[in-house]
Amino acid sequence: MMTLFGAAPAGSSPGRMIALALGLVLALMAGRVLAAGSGEAPAPVLSPIEEVQAVIESQLIAFRNRDGASAFFHAAPGIKGAFGDADTFMSMVERGYNVIYSNSGWTFVEGQVQGEQAAQILVVEDEEGRELKVIYFLRIYDGRWQITGVQLMA
Repeated sequence: MMTLFGAAPAGSSPGRMIALALGLVLALMAGRVLAAGSGEAPAPVLSPIEEVQAVIESQLIAFRNRDGASAFFHAAPGIKGAFGDADTFMSMVERGYNVIYSNSGWTFVEGQVQGEQAAQILVVEDEEGRELKVIYFLRIYDGRWQITGVQLMA
């Protein structure tokens, strides 16, 4: 008997080969069913402005949690170069942008993405209920959005 790979092994019968092939197909199908039912949802596809907002939100949460390494992670190379390390960066934010540093919430107002640059206006509220309107600037470096600056708005 011939198979797709040449002659069938000695002692094999057509029925045995069909059973083996059927078993292989069923095993492959079972693997797909298990993978599909593994509870792992596919990663959501975000629009560019949603990606920008996710980065900002992650940094604001890091400030709130006093997690300097995570907050500094989102800073663009120019900011990292200017401040050198997460502790120095966090001290600057605490002094110069206290509402952002001590935020209790935020609302995204208006954002715009143009190519590899973005600007997002938001209102940030601190623990005492003070609100501050700011604009975040971001740029893609090394394939991900990074924060290049924050400007306080009047």
